Amino acid sequence: MSGAFAPAAPAQTPNNVRPTTASPGENWVIRWNRSDDFNAPDVDWRKWHRHPEHFSGWRWDNGTNVTVNGGQLRITLRENAAQPVAAKDQGAKTARFTSGMLKSYARGSYGYYEARIKAAPMFPGASPAFWLYSTIDDTIIKQGDVRYCEIDIVELTQRQSHKDGNERITDHNLHVILSNGKRGVPGREWRRPHHDAFRAAQANEYRAHFDPRTDFHTYGCRVGKEEIIWYVDGIEVGRKPNQFWHRPMSVALSLGLRAPYVRWQDNKLVTNEGAEGDDFPTSMLVDYVRVWELEKLSQPPDQNKPPKQTDK
Repeated sequence: MSGAFAPAAPAQTPNNVRPTTASPGENWVIRWNRSDDFNAPDVDWRKWHRHPEHFSGWRWDNGTNVTVNGGQLRITLRENAAQPVAAKDQGAKTARFTSGMLKSYARGSYGYYEARIKAAPMFPGASPAFWLYSTIDDTIIKQGDVRYCEIDIVELTQRQSHKDGNERITDHNLHVILSNGKRGVPGREWRRPHHDAFRAAQANEYRAHFDPRTDFHTYGCRVGKEEIIWYVDGIEVGRKPNQFWHRPMSVALSLGLRAPYVRWQDNKLVTNEGAEGDDFPTSMLVDYVRVWELEKLSQPPDQNKPPKQTDK
């Protein structure tokens, strides 16, 4: 793909001036450094990382798996039994599964985040996601301080079986790494939403009245200093106190791999080499992603720094 096109200058319009869930009198401003209507002929790689970091049992290959056409973003998950991926992307020769992810250069915390998404048809095995995540700062030593925070605005079709209704479950969760007082990686204290000790504070499960694979739906999240609230098609589906989720975070849209093609091992998802399937490739579609901030809210530093041109 070429990054030489000149994208049309975005503008705040009556359709994007404020979130649909905004209260009367609130003054919202759209942040185009983390928003996109995907109306250009190509992905705006000045806004999104072309080569995001890898962290699971598949590889991001945006050159192959991310396209824009007709005002929609398409992210594809595919099985590549013998096809190499770019050396810069992996440092190894091949990856069995590759997919795509848009990750914003610009970061922020408080605001309203919304995307209009049609899920990938494959189920089980694929999970379209719209989420926010920070860097991991292992230099933070003080016990209980936050090294990493993640807000899953939505993860779709994650369940592992065809049990009736499983395809309609949407997940809206929180992840955090606290410091346990030690230096480096041994000092990470993960708090995951499905651990019994943290489920009440960090996990939300919603059973939608629709199949997210058959049409577009909007998924939103209002992140405030005191509270985090999730929405599906403008209807509130969960809320949690905001205890830890204050670090600047990138916006991400991704199509992740799930069971039976991966399994949980050593605190991460790894490829399940014995799994077989014939539903690849499969793709999710995104009509838009938008980020608004309330003018009266003060932001932690770093959320609107211009992107560094180091990932071309």
